[in-house]
Amino acid sequence: MSAKYIKIFVNGIVQGVGFRPFVYRIAQDLGLKGLVRNVGGGVEIVLDAKNSEEFIHMMKLQVPDCARIDCIQISIYEGLEDFKGFEILESQENAFGLESKIPKDMAICKDCLKEMFDKKNRHYHYAFTTCTNCGPRYSIIASLPYDRKNTSMAPFKMCQECQREYDNPNDRRFGAQPNSCPKCAISIKFHRAEHIYENNPIKECIRAILNGEIVAIKGIGGFALVCDGRNSAAIKRLRDKKNRPKKPFALMVKNTQMALKFVDLNTQEIDALESKSAPIILGKAKKNNILSPYIAPSLHTFGVILPYSGIHHLLFESLDFPIVFTSANLSGEPIIASFIELKEKLGNVFESALDFEREIIHPIDDSVVAFLGKEMRVMRLGRSFAPLDLEIIANSHRENRIKTTLCIGLGAEQKSTLTYAINGKYLISPFIGDLNNPASMRRYEEIFEFFKEIYSLKPDILIHDLHPDYHSSVFSAKKSLEFRCRSISIQHHRAHFCAAFAEAMLQDSSIDPQSKMLGIIWDGTGLGDDGNIWGGEIFLGNLTGILRIGHFETLPLIGGEGAIKSIYKIGYGLALKYGLKALKDRFEQELDKQERVILKMMFEKNINTLHTSSVGRLFDGVASLCGLLDESSYEGEAGMLIESLVQNCVLKENEKKKYEFEIKNGIVRYDLMFLEMQQDILKGHIDKIAKKFINTLAQIAFALSENYPEYKVIFSGGVFQNRVLCDTIATLFEKKGKKFYMHKILPPNDGCISFGQAVYAQYNAL
Repeated sequence: MSAKYIKIFVNGIVQGVGFRPFVYRIAQDLGLKGLVRNVGGGVEIVLDAKNSEEFIHMMKLQVPDCARIDCIQISIYEGLEDFKGFEILESQENAFGLESKIPKDMAICKDCLKEMFDKKNRHYHYAFTTCTNCGPRYSIIASLPYDRKNTSMAPFKMCQECQREYDNPNDRRFGAQPNSCPKCAISIKFHRAEHIYENNPIKECIRAILNGEIVAIKGIGGFALVCDGRNSAAIKRLRDKKNRPKKPFALMVKNTQMALKFVDLNTQEIDALESKSAPIILGKAKKNNILSPYIAPSLHTFGVILPYSGIHHLLFESLDFPIVFTSANLSGEPIIASFIELKEKLGNVFESALDFEREIIHPIDDSVVAFLGKEMRVMRLGRSFAPLDLEIIANSHRENRIKTTLCIGLGAEQKSTLTYAINGKYLISPFIGDLNNPASMRRYEEIFEFFKEIYSLKPDILIHDLHPDYHSSVFSAKKSLEFRCRSISIQHHRAHFCAAFAEAMLQDSSIDPQSKMLGIIWDGTGLGDDGNIWGGEIFLGNLTGILRIGHFETLPLIGGEGAIKSIYKIGYGLALKYGLKALKDRFEQELDKQERVILKMMFEKNINTLHTSSVGRLFDGVASLCGLLDESSYEGEAGMLIESLVQNCVLKENEKKKYEFEIKNGIVRYDLMFLEMQQDILKGHIDKIAKKFINTLAQIAFALSENYPEYKVIFSGGVFQNRVLCDTIATLFEKKGKKFYMHKILPPNDGCISFGQAVYAQYNAL
């Protein structure tokens, strides 16, 4: 290149991760002159053209752990100056596009931890020790570029030593926006009743946990409620006060060695547990005499997480047992991040609290991952995983128009997220929650406004669920008037299909938007094209056309949507529909006479009775028939109980491995299954029923795929959070040589809906 200087522009995760000092060190090593600075959401590098190829090679090869290079653009530098050395300059606040990545919150790194526990180091026992390789990012950002003045660290002035580190390109704290130390500390306070403890707040917190108190502890993304995992009285009190009778709690453990005392973890699960993302891992529980049985009643699965902030590590310096670790929120609402709101909403739940001065601008839950279908997969998109940016290379005839169309997927009613899409780039928000309450809706609108403002977005298309009464659908109608843009809808399970299809494209480069695949979409509920409730759907198609070619036969929800909670009504409806006389008699003996008469009349006359193809409701019905559950206290409870029963069941060689079923004209019929199941129920073989039921579902999935042997298969929907089902499907499909794809980077539940909506809009709403 004849030019003296070139300009290199780098997009990706390149702010807040030590990228500029990394570039500076390479330039120094190669003796290059020029500059590096943040511009917009990327990094601009100017350097003399000599050795530029070697510079780019080293930059790609040695990229920092938390950074990611997505795109490198090279051009001739038009400036006239003659550089004397290599400098790091202040940021330029140019316009941002979706290629400008927001850095994610990360667990505290090993270097900072080492300093925290080194008595000779000035960061000794300082809870907010951090550097460019770790700590809060998204949760403290007010705007881009990611500079201290644009974060909740702006009010905190650094001491001379911190400032010296911050300004030194050879220090790992160069440009570390959350940098502070005991001299310029973020203050911590411990609250108990009317008392505030500013001296030794960590020790007071430890004492409270040891004394059996329920303690609210502020973390990176919000408050968590914690208590001694061995203390049944404290856990029962937490359940009563939080109105959470059975839903399992996660556990925070000191280290991997402690985790392995209570949970079976394979190599991949251990790697995920110890990763810089530090998510909650769902693993198979081991029998033990230490932990309270109230942590995960009747289940054989524990969620475990390692300490990921300095506060957590300081607590576990003195704690040698697991603590219950659950988000501080009201049921269905988002995590609470301010002490004022905590007192207002949960003042009657926690008995003491550890709070600190730095504001959490964007509250965010912990991520959840699980090993199922023989791979690690995301169940909840939270801290360290989100905001998630994806890029899908489009190669269809619509590609040029896709590039200029900004679409926003507005998500589902439950487990809601938001997705922004333009130019083949997708930005997915963190998990927000269920939108059927004002707090979640406020958080939803705050996130929408944050991304709109930070990227100066004016949407061309808003896309929402087919259900007109969902809060996201109403929001879409309102915002489309404000932006004067189009508001369109897509059926819930078709959005699942699009999300799974797009993920399959990311997993397999041979799949393009016009490829046809078979979609098996099983979940709890979703309004169908015909006005009925779907949830056991089979589709054939691609990103430009999705045909419903089959579904599970419908089961009755006597009494309407109330049966989703009172699942004995589903069990009774199945007994009536399929003539399961012995089980029908059991129900009628237990039902109040008046209720029995009313339920039977509603079923026979089809009054106030919905009909659904939902596989999620099928799980509820089986759990009810087996006597496992009458009332569901949390979403997916029936499935989790059945999954736990399967984990301890081994069928003998001479025993049937599955129940009978039929697929006629695309309809999955299971009347024969229930007749066989009734016999097993009467014999009391509940664990065998669970095993055979899961095997039957896997066989149904494979039989459906065999009806369309030329097509690869994609799976999506909340039912595919069931570890045993996914493992059974994976084993069966691999044995038969059938290619299949499950979600890996997005949840299979409704957390993927906004992404599927945005993908659909990009290919169909132009």
